[in-house]
Amino acid sequence: MRTYALVAEEAGPAPDAGEEQPPQGNPWTLFIVMGLIFGVFYLLIIRPQRKKESDRQKQRAEMLKALKKNDHVMTIGGIHGIVVAFTEDEVTLKVDERGDVRVRFSRDAISRVVGREGEEPLDQKLGEGAAGR
Repeated sequence: MRTYALVAEEAGPAPDAGEEQPPQGNPWTLFIVMGLIFGVFYLLIIRPQRKKESDRQKQRAEMLKALKKNDHVMTIGGIHGIVVAFTEDEVTLKVDERGDVRVRFSRDAISRVVGREGEEPLDQKLGEGAAGR
């Protein structure tokens, strides 16, 4: 009981119904501040990320369009192979040295071109450079 009395004393007298409350802030201030925060996030984070993703998609579409026979490629699953045939939707890759094993993939499954026709594949160049060290 004593603690309640101390708390009540520190709180002060109860406000009367006739007394005016201190003026409250404008309720629109919160909405304006939240809108400004969202605007800053959009300009600094969301917009540049969307632009990067759009550029990546354009580069990927150009890479798939420029795909040709005897290109050394890597699939999204990490399989390396040489393009032996392709259609609008599919690519056939030779995945072994003798050329006996050929695998058909969706054209979208090609992750990147590792080497072009007539040049040594990039992964072999890197392997020789590491072995020479």
